Amino acid sequence: MKAEFNSRVDLQREVIKILNQKDFKNKLNGLSKPAIDSWLVNNNIPNELLKNSLISISEKLFFIANKSQDQITEEYKDLQISIKNDINELKKLVITN
Repeated sequence: MKAEFNSRVDLQREVIKILNQKDFKNKLNGLSKPAIDSWLVNNNIPNELLKNSLISISEKLFFIANKSQDQITEEYKDLQISIKNDINELKKLVITN
């Protein structure tokens, strides 16, 4: 169970690190909806693909956080793989933004 928690936290850190390495005016402080909305507004980011990617990752991480008390299922593992793929896509979007 602790390994799943650490994995989820590592994924969150990776997303925040990707975005904060870019020279945006304001840094992203978290992956909650209000934190993301504030970051998008403060950095004047109109890119819908970037916004949707970030929100999707956030929602998936929130979902697996709520499932972390359950037995680890294939669905949980598939979702982690999906998040990793989404993070790779996010990297590409950040480069082009």
